[in-house]
Amino acid sequence: MDLKILSLIGIFLGMACLIYLIFRGISILIVAPLAAAVIALFSGENIVAMLTGPYIEGFVDFAKNNFFIFFFSAIFGKLMGECGAAQSIAYKFSRVVKKLPQKYQKVAAVLSLVLLSLTFTLCGISAFVVVFTLVVIARKLFEEMDVPWRFYTCAPLGSGVIAQSMIPGTPSVHNLIPTQYLGTTPTAAPTIGIICAIVAACIGTVYITHIIRKAERAGEGFLPSGELIKKTDMIADEDPKIPLLKCFLPSILLLVTLNILKQDAVTALVVGIIAIYIVFYKTLKGKMIKALTAGAQNSINTVVSVCSTVGFGVVATSVAGYDFLLTALNNIPGPPIVQMIVAINVCAGVSGSSSGGLGIAFSTMTDQFLASGLNPEVIHRVAVIASCGLDSLPHTNGLITDLSVTKLTHRQAYAHYGFLTVVTPLICVTIAAILAELGIV
Repeated sequence: MDLKILSLIGIFLGMACLIYLIFRGISILIVAPLAAAVIALFSGENIVAMLTGPYIEGFVDFAKNNFFIFFFSAIFGKLMGECGAAQSIAYKFSRVVKKLPQKYQKVAAVLSLVLLSLTFTLCGISAFVVVFTLVVIARKLFEEMDVPWRFYTCAPLGSGVIAQSMIPGTPSVHNLIPTQYLGTTPTAAPTIGIICAIVAACIGTVYITHIIRKAERAGEGFLPSGELIKKTDMIADEDPKIPLLKCFLPSILLLVTLNILKQDAVTALVVGIIAIYIVFYKTLKGKMIKALTAGAQNSINTVVSVCSTVGFGVVATSVAGYDFLLTALNNIPGPPIVQMIVAINVCAGVSGSSSGGLGIAFSTMTDQFLASGLNPEVIHRVAVIASCGLDSLPHTNGLITDLSVTKLTHRQAYAHYGFLTVVTPLICVTIAAILAELGIV
C-alpha cells in the first residue's frame, strides 16, 4: 500500500483512538500523545522523534502564544466570582427567568446563558476567555433553577457558532481570516449570515426545549452532573445585590481596551483585573492574594490539556497523509460551493480548529475558490460557517477547555455540544449554499 494512503489511514485511526479513549474517561494528557504515536506509526515515522519534535513543538508553541491569555482569564473569572459580581448577575438573570411561566423557566435559563456567551463574543472576547467568567454565572444560575449542569455545553451555540461565524461584522478571528485572502470585509454576505443565525437560534431553542423536557421527565436536576463543580470554591450562597452596571463595569473596561483602544487580549485582561480590584476593593480586601493564587492554579490544567490536543493536531498535519488529503481536496467532484464546504470541514476536522482549517484551506485553495466564479462575499461567509462544523469534534481545543473548566466529562456533555456545534452549523451551511445558488448575498 502506498505510504501516503497508509499515513492517511493513520490520521483517521489516530482521531478515532483519541475520541474513543477520551469518551472512556482517560485523560487527554495520556490520550493525545498515544493517538499521535498511532499516526506516526502508520506514516512510517519514528514515534519518539515525532513526539519530541512536532508534538512537543506544537504543545510549546501554543503555550508560548496563549499561556497568559489562559492565565489572566482564569484570574479574571475567579475574581468576578470572589467579589460577588458574577453571582449577582446570575441572581438577576434568575429573577427575570422566574417571572416567566414555570414551564419555560429552565429553558429560559439555558437560553440566557447562550445569549450571554453570544454577547461576550460579539464584543470581541475569545471563547477561551469567556468560559472562565461564564462558568461562574452559569454555576449559580443553573443551581438556583435546578437545571442539569451538563447543559452548560449548550452555551457555545452563542459563542462558537452564531457570533463566531454568522453575524456580519463579528470581530472573531474566523471572520477576519477570509478578508486577508479575498479582499472582503467582516460584513460580507450579510443576508446569508443573518438568515443562518436565525435558523441556528431556532434549531437551538427547539433542541434545548427538548432536552429540558426530557430531563424533567427523568427527574434530573443540577445534580448529579453538577457534583464536581458544586465542590469548587466559586460562589457565595447569598445574593450580593450589587448594581448590574457595577457588576459589568470590569467587563466593559476589558471590552473597551480590547476593541476601542485596540490593545492585545493580555493587556485587556490585566485592565479588567485591575478594574475588579478597584471597583470591589472593600469586598476583596484580604482575599486578593488567595484569589489570584486560586485563579492561576485553575489555568494550569486547562492550558496543558489544550496544548496536548494542539500537539496532536500538529502531528496530524505534518505527515505525508495530510499532504495527500489536501491534494485530494482539490479534486472533489460537484458544484464549486460544495467542494469548498467539504474541503474546509475536512481541514477543520483534522486540524481540530476552525481557524486552523480556514487558514489551511485559504492558503492552499484560494485561487481555486475564486476561479470557480463564486462571489468572494459568498466564499467568505459560507467558508466561515463551514469551518464551525467538524471543528467541534471531541478532540478540539474549545471543547477540551470547556470541559476542563466546568468539571464535566465527554460522556456527560458532548451529545449537546456536538448537536449544537457540529450538526447545527452543517445544517446552516447547507442553507447558506442554497441561498448562494439562488443569488442571495
